[in-house]
Amino acid sequence: MPYVPSKKTDGKSTDREVLDKAVEVLAEEAAGGISDNLSLIEVYKSIFLDVAHSLADRLSGSKEIKDSSESNLALAIYEVGEKYGYQGAYLGEFNYAFTRFIQRVPQVKVENGEWTQEFRYWLYAATVEALTYASQEVRGLGLGVSGVFEDIKDEYKRRVNTAYETEQILKSGDCYDAPYYTRLVEVVDENGTHVGHQEIMLKREDATLKKDILDGKIVLKKKKKK
Repeated sequence: MPYVPSKKTDGKSTDREVLDKAVEVLAEEAAGGISDNLSLIEVYKSIFLDVAHSLADRLSGSKEIKDSSESNLALAIYEVGEKYGYQGAYLGEFNYAFTRFIQRVPQVKVENGEWTQEFRYWLYAATVEALTYASQEVRGLGLGVSGVFEDIKDEYKRRVNTAYETEQILKSGDCYDAPYYTRLVEVVDENGTHVGHQEIMLKREDATLKKDILDGKIVLKKKKKK
């Protein structure tokens, strides 16, 4: 996750508010353009590329920029980054904007009653395809945004899909029996109340091969006040 200040940071920063406003408009439009599940790929590809190229135009000083929700997000990214006064400051804003975008579109679809869930494996895979495509297409811009698309993809895997995979393991069982694998262990608080799960890295052995959840639990203790 990139460093993008908010009021939590210093009580006054509005970076996220500015970006969120532009992201919301674009997410609403994207949600409206997704007619069936896999049409999301082309909708996302178009938006990712349009914003990247519009940002490139802003950075080059071009005066011929058409008005659109994509160009408005690019402008917000550019203006928020510009105030920090160093080259590449816009990359954190770009990362934050699209990290929020790929979460907000499914939320809008659910809010509109078109989808019943915000996350499914097909949605993850389609989003990753669009991010990967965009990363490859904008490498020639030389602005760093190709790396940002890759970073968003990687963090989406780590922060969202990994937790989703845990739910599926608990529901239907694991499918890894390689020489090395991970297994889940439950995390509880000091009262024994379920908190979540953690992955443990293991070398394959009979004692853990057929287990989805390891015996024993990790206890999360509260930090004592000084």
